[in-house]
Amino acid sequence: MQQNPFTAILTRLGTFVLVMVVLSIMIFVLARVVPGDPARMALGPTATPEQVSALRSEMGLDDSLPVQYVSYMGRALQGDLGMSLLSQRPVATDLAQTVPATVELVLVAVVIMFAVAIPLGVMTAHFRDLWVDHVGRLLSLVGVTIPSFLFAISLQLLAARYFGDWPIIGRMDHGLGFAGGPTGLMLVDSLLAGRIDVFLSALQHLALPAVALSMAGIGQITRITRSAMLENRRKDHVLTLQSFGVPERVIIFRYLLKLSSIAPLTIMGLEFASLIGNAFVIEMVFSWGGFASYGLNAILQKDLNAVTAVVLVSGLFFIVANLIVDVLISIIDPRMRRKEAR
Repeated sequence: MQQNPFTAILTRLGTFVLVMVVLSIMIFVLARVVPGDPARMALGPTATPEQVSALRSEMGLDDSLPVQYVSYMGRALQGDLGMSLLSQRPVATDLAQTVPATVELVLVAVVIMFAVAIPLGVMTAHFRDLWVDHVGRLLSLVGVTIPSFLFAISLQLLAARYFGDWPIIGRMDHGLGFAGGPTGLMLVDSLLAGRIDVFLSALQHLALPAVALSMAGIGQITRITRSAMLENRRKDHVLTLQSFGVPERVIIFRYLLKLSSIAPLTIMGLEFASLIGNAFVIEMVFSWGGFASYGLNAILQKDLNAVTAVVLVSGLFFIVANLIVDVLISIIDPRMRRKEAR
């Protein structure tokens, strides 16, 4: 008996809520036991003890950790993530301005990953032990072993050397006079506003950081796709199709690719966390001004409310990505639904 898909999704959601609760407790405690007084750091070295004490009381730092956690989560569930000591604005406002930039960068990187890695994995498996296979395996090894920040700096240098007009920092050309739109995603908002010039500018600015961010995932997914294709090629039903004279192209794209897509999708769920982590460095290199660079500055300045919110939002992204991957795998492979029912 197969499990109702909605029941499976609700079960996963319950698990993910528990994960978010555990994550919130861990980051809340860790952010407060790290050495350094956030009130002193916010006010600077010239602040008097009375001023520091008053700010600590205002921030609730004199209460016990359980009391602080309950108070914070109660406000967070109402959308109040506290004030940022760094920007002196509500953290929710800062996130609303910075999260779309990182989401856009990560989504474009995911598109590049699949657009390059899946065909490359299929080609290396089909032309096994030929020059195409050797080149593909070398490229995947380079993508996995070289850090993303090194790719980012190399792309900037190459663009500056050979394409002098290619933008290497920022999200768009500010001379275009575009203030953004409702989604915060430059590509989407520019199309909604009918500004093709802004769309092309945003696409140019996205190209280098998105490619740099996607390189590690391209290498990993290429290797996984190749291995899955070679393993499934030895299955009995594939050998039967070959014996019946079914064209190789039909076997690959109608049967093998569907079977072999489960492993890359599973890896993508894990790779999403790596994308968020690498985005911290990529955004700093390209002056992207997104959620990741905001989080890095908050960590360096020990901005407790901002740090806690950044980690929670990162965890939420990871959970949503894995939920989407689980649903896609259940759709592609009905055997997964039967396993869950058992």
